[in-house]
Amino acid sequence: MSSFMTASTSTDALAAVGYTFSTETRESRHDRRISTELPPYMEYEASPPPEYTLKDEPVTLAMYLFKFGFLFPPFWILGIFIFFSPLRAPDAAGEWLRDKTDAEKQVVVDRIRTTELKWARRCLVALLVVTLFGIVAGVSIWAAVRGYL
Repeated sequence: MSSFMTASTSTDALAAVGYTFSTETRESRHDRRISTELPPYMEYEASPPPEYTLKDEPVTLAMYLFKFGFLFPPFWILGIFIFFSPLRAPDAAGEWLRDKTDAEKQVVVDRIRTTELKWARRCLVALLVVTLFGIVAGVSIWAAVRGYL
């Protein structure tokens, strides 16, 4: 005789202990409903649920500098330098966005610049917050060592 139990013998053994298995998903106690009415928030047609859209934001260097600044904070300093650097379209005009006109290319550059400035601002805020916490921690430790606290 085999040492492995077949599916029917294992099911029979579990049924003998009180466990039953079913292929129906509606037999679960979690599927039983007290009421078949919809919850009250679904009855109001005056305010439909909000629609969420994905913001299509260009990936920029400042975004990476901000995110990796949490691992290496000097990246935030590099991100702040983006405030002082102008963003221009590449000099090789024929290579970059060939199918767009000059006005469309300028719109793309403006959109990228707006995104870069947003992430550069975040780099500045992150650096200021970390610096502020560092100063507060340093002054607190200095005051504790000197006995002022």
